[in-house]
Amino acid sequence: MSRRIVSLIALLAFSSTPVLAQQACPDGSARDPAKINEAVDRYAREPFSARTYRVLKGLGDPMIDPNYGGYSSWENADKLKKLIAEISPDAKQPNYYGYECRLGYPLEVLEKRIADLGKTSPYVKQWLTVQLAVLAACDGEKIAELPGPLAEQQPPVKDLQDADRAYQQASLVFYTDRGKALDLYKAIGTSTSPHKGAARYMVANILANGKQLAEARAEANAILADPSLAGVHGITQELLGYIANLEDTAPGWTSLINGTVAVLDKPTKDIKASPELAKDYGRALYDIDFVGIRGKAEDWWLTGTLPENPTISKSIVDAVRQHPMAAWMIGGQSTQEYYDRAPWQFIGPKWEARTQTLVDGSLGLVAGTPPLAKDVIEALKAKSDDASRKALWDKAQAAAKAANDSCGTAPETAAAGTLLTHAVRVSALAGKFDEAYDGLASYPIKSSVTYTQRALQPLGQYLLGQGMAAEARKYRDKLLTDDLMASLDKDDGSRNVLAEIAMWSAEDRAQWDKALANNSVKTGQALLNFLPAKELRAMAKNETLFMPEERALLIRTAWTRLYARGRVPEKSFTEELYALNPDVKAVADKVKADYPKAKDENLRLLTILRTPRMGILVNAPGVWEPITMTGGGDVTALDSFDHNDKNWWCPFEPDRQLGGLRNELDSLTGTERTSWSAKRLEPVMEADAITALAAKRESVLKAHPVVRSVNWKEIKALSAMPSAPKLLATAATKWGSRAPKEDAGSGAAEALALAVKSTRYGCNWHGGHGKYSSAAYEVLQKRFGTTPWATQTPYWFDCVNFYNQTNTTGGTCPSPSWPKQEIPR
Repeated sequence: MSRRIVSLIALLAFSSTPVLAQQACPDGSARDPAKINEAVDRYAREPFSARTYRVLKGLGDPMIDPNYGGYSSWENADKLKKLIAEISPDAKQPNYYGYECRLGYPLEVLEKRIADLGKTSPYVKQWLTVQLAVLAACDGEKIAELPGPLAEQQPPVKDLQDADRAYQQASLVFYTDRGKALDLYKAIGTSTSPHKGAARYMVANILANGKQLAEARAEANAILADPSLAGVHGITQELLGYIANLEDTAPGWTSLINGTVAVLDKPTKDIKASPELAKDYGRALYDIDFVGIRGKAEDWWLTGTLPENPTISKSIVDAVRQHPMAAWMIGGQSTQEYYDRAPWQFIGPKWEARTQTLVDGSLGLVAGTPPLAKDVIEALKAKSDDASRKALWDKAQAAAKAANDSCGTAPETAAAGTLLTHAVRVSALAGKFDEAYDGLASYPIKSSVTYTQRALQPLGQYLLGQGMAAEARKYRDKLLTDDLMASLDKDDGSRNVLAEIAMWSAEDRAQWDKALANNSVKTGQALLNFLPAKELRAMAKNETLFMPEERALLIRTAWTRLYARGRVPEKSFTEELYALNPDVKAVADKVKADYPKAKDENLRLLTILRTPRMGILVNAPGVWEPITMTGGGDVTALDSFDHNDKNWWCPFEPDRQLGGLRNELDSLTGTERTSWSAKRLEPVMEADAITALAAKRESVLKAHPVVRSVNWKEIKALSAMPSAPKLLATAATKWGSRAPKEDAGSGAAEALALAVKSTRYGCNWHGGHGKYSSAAYEVLQKRFGTTPWATQTPYWFDCVNFYNQTNTTGGTCPSPSWPKQEIPR
């Protein structure tokens, strides 16, 4: 029986059976593949977060995101403004309430008053009038006293008004005299006021901001110990974090860490049953990172080596020896960072030794790590021997099956993505590529981002990064199916990466074209700049592969390359240019109408001068991504920023373009990003890794069918041709010197003026323009001085606005240089 049939049987057995056998989720709801995908992705995105640990431990996920109290201030402001507008449309409101205004509590009180008395109650409107005065004081206005009370009220409104005004008075004073406000809040805090809890919190807040930290902590702890003040327990917990930060003592941080971990260790059913605990949980998810339970660049947390007079570092060292969650999170994030910063092809003995030290060390700090959490962190150090690979694949497949069968609710859901990633990794490192292909082909959750971006893509990047183009073709044929690519129609990022892997592994032009068809930024490929003009012209005719805008760019580039090299494009070529670029044809027609007696060569010259977007590049190397030449707007528009790539042309720069080509391939394989993290990667990077991988990249370049088709003689000619300013100014000067003097109708005056303009806005990377700019200027002024074109051209240009803004003359101007590049052949 063939291997292909065996693999097909395995796929049917592993992925189809659960779906056929289980039409509904365990809770009876209909299966939703999108929700299963999202569940797997949610934990794979943050594989060593507190949220993931909880699920791996079996505590469940209450589906509450991390929440810092400040996040809600915008929502509170919006809600409050809407309520104010409904109750008192004429009320004056500021455009922005500062964070200091603390709108959460006023909003809470207003909503309570509306619920008890109704939105149309006279007292609700009066309360709002008074509260607006308080908020105005917060906003910086000088408010001497509160608006008067609503007269002749009976209980319970009278009692509410008395209590409300007392708290509002304290709040008003708070913005001018904290000491006096403290006394007012203390008085409310010892009363039976409905604002007792808020007042007690304000006491602790004022003490903390007054640097009376011991008193502030004591008051905060007293609040938390009083069940009757549960309504302010959440913000008091936040305040304790603030106090701990101000105190910066080991006991303070330890108390905060322990409290945060305790909340995160609550079962989901308890969190869902208590609105206050739910708020605490959201804050704890945020605070766990704030208190330092996150990845570390150094190992002091692991070794216990502390600085003199340690504070938070002492608390963290203690925490990882007390809480399995803390040790797992720091160890996992510290190790995961290496995988985030470098692709698999950098893994070697140093990497494996370092990851084993971190994983084993963190697990050895404290007992009690849940089995699933242990499996996930141990995947980071997994080796590529037969036994380790089998064990990891068994766990990955079991976790995926559990996630799929449970509709993403099983604890294994939080392990499925990370286990798959590292199962594929160890198969790749072992050279067992068929094992990886079969494992990926049989994975039941292929529509997840995790499958595409954390398993499929890294494998393809590894193969190309190792120079294994032939193996990458097997990967392409087995995994990059038409169905898969079609399923990524809304995920350009993933589809483009996979398309580029297929492009760079292509064995011939047909396969390269097929892969290019799946790329949404076809004209962003650096390799297109190296194709001969003849080939670009042919590609422009491909209506299946390219969009009209792309075809228009390709034909413009091909046509301009001939013109820039001093050749006259044949009539049929120009007709093709016009057919795909009607805006260019419109310019040419207008030039012909304006100057019907001009010769063809001069009509072409003026057409080019009027259309700065006639260039020789399909794209250009950018800082972060290629500079696109599509979507540039009007072909007659000048680009005020990019004079060199988008306003006509510079000579082709082989070193720049080859550097861009190599960077594009390095970016695809992930090699490029290691240069951003060289220092961080020192503990795992082999000394010769960069050099060795560069040699493997060259093997891919040199063997690539499209690279092998490059006409290097044409590239050399393009690099030796004059820049657009030089060519256009020289041609305009020749025309102007022969045209009748002061004859604006000949077209020469306009050509001269636009040629001088091209020396201002055109290529400024290849020396000064003074010689031919001044020559064009002089002919314009001497022979056509009475024309509007001469009046509009008061200067000629040399180095003004050049690369480093130097203003010099004499033809020697600063220009950039690029690292010398070898031709890949």
